[in-house]
Amino acid sequence: MIYVFLGKDINILNSKIEKLISDLKIDNIIRYDFNDIDFIDILNEVNYVDLFNEKKLVIVSSFSFKKLSETEEDAFIRYIDNMNDNHIILRCIDDSLDERKKLIKLLKEKCKITKCEKMDYRSLHSYIEDLFKSHNIDITYDQVSRILFLCDNNVDITINESNKLILYKGDHSIVNNDEIDDAVSKSSEKEIFAFNEKILNKNIASALESYEILSSSTDETIIIDGLAKQFRLLFQVKNSEENYKDLSRKLGVNEYVVQKLLPFVNKYSNDEIIDKLYKISLLDEKIKVFGFDKQEVMKNFIISI
Repeated sequence: MIYVFLGKDINILNSKIEKLISDLKIDNIIRYDFNDIDFIDILNEVNYVDLFNEKKLVIVSSFSFKKLSETEEDAFIRYIDNMNDNHIILRCIDDSLDERKKLIKLLKEKCKITKCEKMDYRSLHSYIEDLFKSHNIDITYDQVSRILFLCDNNVDITINESNKLILYKGDHSIVNNDEIDDAVSKSSEKEIFAFNEKILNKNIASALESYEILSSSTDETIIIDGLAKQFRLLFQVKNSEENYKDLSRKLGVNEYVVQKLLPFVNKYSNDEIIDKLYKISLLDEKIKVFGFDKQEVMKNFIISI
C-alpha cells in the first residue's frame, strides 16, 4: 500500500504518520530523503524481497510529484498496478496534486491520500485541550487561549510549546498561569501586550520597568502603535453588546486578548479612552515630526498615566 501525506503543519503531519506507523506494526523501516536518491532506486528497494520475506515500510521525506521525471512516473504507475505487500509513506511537500495526471488518478483509486488541512483557531484550541487531557493534565479553556496567544496561533509553535509545558508539568497535574508564562516562549509582541496591560492598570513603576526592558529590542514607534491598538480595541469592547468570544471572532482577534480587556471596560469611560488615544497620537507626532528624544517622550507619557 502507498500512503501520501500532504500538509504544512509539521506536528500534525508527524502525529498522523506516527499513528500509521504504529498501526502497521512493521519493524523493518527504511527512510529516504527524496532529494538524495533516485525514485527508481526507492521502487527497487520496495520490490526487493529479502531472505526472510519480512515486510518493509519505506518512508520518503521531502517528496514532490512535480519533481518526478517522466521515466519515474511511468515506473511508479507500473508499481501501483502491481503493488506487493510492502508499504510506502510519501511525505509530500506539494501544495496540491494535479488530479488531471494519470499517476494522481491512479493513486486516488488504489492508494490512500491524506491532506492535513491547516487548523483554524477553534480546531487548534480543541487539539491543545485534548493534548493536555491525554496526559491527565488539568487546563482551563482560558489557559489554552493564553497559550495560543503567546504562540501567535501558529500551529507548530503552539504544539511545540504545549509539549514543552507538558514535559515540564508531568502527567496527572494542574496547570497554573505562572507556569504557562514561564514555560512558553514569548515574542516582542507579547512583551508589548504585557506593557500595555500595565499602562491600562496605571501601574507607573511596573510600566517604567517593563518599558526599559522592551525598548532595548523594540522601536518606540512600534510600542506606540501597540498602545493605540490596545485602546482602540478597548473602545470596541466597551461599546459592544456581544460576548467576548463572538466579538473576538467578529474582529479577528484572539479570544484571550479581548477577555483580558473586560476588567477595564468599567474602569475607563469613553471620553477617557478617546483622551488616551489623542495623547498616544501626540507621542508619535513628537517623535516623528518634532524629533524629540524617544525615551524621554515615552517615560513622560508613562509617568502621566
